[in-house]
Amino acid sequence: MRTKIFSETFIKEFFSKNFGKNYLHKKKILQNSEEIMCLDILNKMLSIRSNWNNKNFKMILDRQPISYSNYSSVVLEHSSEVLRPDVDKVQNWILKGSSIILNEIEKLTNNLQDTVNDLQELTNGKCQGNLYFSMQSRQAFGPHCDDHDVFAFHFEGEKIWNIYENIEKNPINHPMFKYSAEEREKKAGKIIDQVTLQPGDLLYLPRGQYHDALASKNGAIHIAFGLTYFKPIDLLSLLWEKFIVNEYMRQDIEKNITNENLKNNLKKMSLEISSIINDEQNINLASQCIKNWPYNFKNYSLEEIMSKGKSYTVLNSIKIEKNGNDIFLSNGKDKVLIPNKYVEISKFILDHELFFEEDILNNFKHLPKELILECITNLHKMKVIT
Repeated sequence: MRTKIFSETFIKEFFSKNFGKNYLHKKKILQNSEEIMCLDILNKMLSIRSNWNNKNFKMILDRQPISYSNYSSVVLEHSSEVLRPDVDKVQNWILKGSSIILNEIEKLTNNLQDTVNDLQELTNGKCQGNLYFSMQSRQAFGPHCDDHDVFAFHFEGEKIWNIYENIEKNPINHPMFKYSAEEREKKAGKIIDQVTLQPGDLLYLPRGQYHDALASKNGAIHIAFGLTYFKPIDLLSLLWEKFIVNEYMRQDIEKNITNENLKNNLKKMSLEISSIINDEQNINLASQCIKNWPYNFKNYSLEEIMSKGKSYTVLNSIKIEKNGNDIFLSNGKDKVLIPNKYVEISKFILDHELFFEEDILNNFKHLPKELILECITNLHKMKVIT
């Protein structure tokens, strides 16, 4: 079984001292970091050219982005010409000191997906992983802050991170937080700490923490896992369609409206907004969206499902109904009484779309195997399961 990254001791300390508040450098938190990422894995990932495009494959030299056309070439895919990163061109730019940035790599391997799941379980945030491959003494970015929490895991080489004194208050992905390089340097303030990351190390940066980094050895690799959380403005975006449906919200406002009438309009508008926000259905919708905010990666296990043996599909039109002390199978028109000895098993089966015979036997170890198989056989004969 896979060992999770974070121990109970780390989790307790992290939430009491660091989460959303203070940066944290933790040495050797990844025991087998080379299984998640190393030069060999990176080479193999880069070689699958169809993975990459101008959105997720970036190159930067001395803080300046390189045009995608300068390190890509035309290839024919499915009778269409597309631009893909060119091996020789990319490697030539690397020799000049360029960094590679690979965005949204969290889906590409099982180990990356497992790491994302651990981070999402820890924080209840939604996670994206961006990989940075850097050459010695060539910087991709100057002082800056991110609009999300950052968990930077280091995998190859060595990189020195500068931590600055200032933290931007609740930045989001919006033009008002897009500062020039000069503005960012001013906002960052003074360097308060220098942290050297080596393979297996973690650096946590809370949202808005100003920082920059510089590789001290060639071929430094780190992955910055960014965690975002549901915000009040996300709720407004979620409910935007509800505002549009509201007839009052679509009314025209007179051009020459008096301040007094405008004040009344705004008061009415606030009441309509309050009504929408406090509607029980909309509260349930928002609650569901918050719960589903992190995306949980599940890995395929074809050998496991093949080894489990016989499986059955449950007919979704069949329901369990109760009348007094009697339990029935019902298709909406006809009912069949379930003998008491089969009730517990039948309820379990009808709670699933599909089940394995092995799972039923394991779940009802307190019942005779013959009784369980007898119930399954009868349900199969009645075409409740197939």
